[in-house]
Amino acid sequence: GLGLAVPINATTRRIIATLIRDGRVRRAYLGLVTSPRPLPPAVLARLGRARALRVAEVVSGGPAARAGLCAGDLVLSVDRVDVDDAQGLQKMLFAEAIGVRMPITVLRGQAMVDVIAVPEELDTRSRP
Repeated sequence: GLGLAVPINATTRRIIATLIRDGRVRRAYLGLVTSPRPLPPAVLARLGRARALRVAEVVSGGPAARAGLCAGDLVLSVDRVDVDDAQGLQKMLFAEAIGVRMPITVLRGQAMVDVIAVPEELDTRSRP
């Protein structure tokens, strides 16, 4: 007998419930490649937080590109929730976010910029 332990948290419960109900997990897609970055000291002092997500790449034609996000932007919040790591952003991109207007606040240069992105459903089927 082989034993296996799987940690259960709120995200895991959400995934299991969705699998039981729908037979699959639908994910929302913005079309961003990001990495965590420290905020500049002046912004850190103003916002009271140390990190954000730096946009390394914006997928051409994706929801983030249509919203006007650019490589180099520092994503501060998505849907009015502070984000500072990719996992925090991923937790927001479940089925409920598909097709829903999502405000995104970024630091671009020295300016705070607000854009509205509408996530699409992530197509997980294999492509030839």
